[in-house]
Amino acid sequence: MRQERPFRFRGPEGLTLTGVAWDAGSAYTAPQVVFSPGNGFPVQVYAGVLADLSPPATVHGLNPRGHGGSDVPARFGDWAPLLADLRAYVEQRLSPPVVLAGHSLGAMLSLWLAAEAPQLAAGLLLLDPILRARRGQPWPSARQTEAHQLMERTRRRRARWPSRPLAQAALARSGGYSYWAREPLRRFCEVGLIDEDPGGVVLACPPWLELAIYQTAPKAEQFAWAERVRCEAVILRGDTSVPVDPAALNELAEVLPIATVLTLRGGHMFPMEHPSATGRAVAAGLRILCGETGALTTAAPESTR
Repeated sequence: MRQERPFRFRGPEGLTLTGVAWDAGSAYTAPQVVFSPGNGFPVQVYAGVLADLSPPATVHGLNPRGHGGSDVPARFGDWAPLLADLRAYVEQRLSPPVVLAGHSLGAMLSLWLAAEAPQLAAGLLLLDPILRARRGQPWPSARQTEAHQLMERTRRRRARWPSRPLAQAALARSGGYSYWAREPLRRFCEVGLIDEDPGGVVLACPPWLELAIYQTAPKAEQFAWAERVRCEAVILRGDTSVPVDPAALNELAEVLPIATVLTLRGGHMFPMEHPSATGRAVAAGLRILCGETGALTTAAPESTR
């Protein structure tokens, strides 16, 4: 696996954000990718997806505020500060345009930034962006119930354990974590938990912040964002993902200028459930965005426009 290079970045509001980069080495023409993780997850959890892309790419994984050792904000009102942090990193640390990529929360932030600042985006790589209804339709009540249950589980989530080994053993038996591959779970316990004085470990992303991010998630703005995007997009979706309505996702792809939708096995957490397969699909998506579509071998497009 390509070596991680940790970095720190001071955001526009003064909070220090953390992240890691996987450099492409000697590949002079390698694309630059900025990857944003899902809500509650440090970007290091996605190492098995991002570290060894072929052909090589330089990937910068930025932890949002409150994730993976990034400073926790005193309060959280909406997603605008998350967007401002991501935009500042791209503008100040990289040479745009770059490929904006992300999972869940990170996918939506990437789409939003490509709409707000088209000059920064060379392409979009969106892993299971949250989308529960088609344009102009209310979200189905069943899915609203599932979302409510998710928020209630977050509200009641255990946040402290006596040690990392005990935390990892407990998480491996609980809920969605029980479906994760071994390495993503290990990395979550390594980076997604922080030492607490006088002992034990605590979630790096406090449940109140994760809950606030869920509660303030945009519901219908994705279609308006897509209308303002000017670059090509590749969307990866899990075939059993609850937060993503397949018909709505296909409609989003039709609104984007050019979009390819690839379907992978797994639920909303497919990058953690199947990191190797997801890594191959991400690499295929990058080849599409770079114009090397003949190299696509991991999955067939579900819909293309």
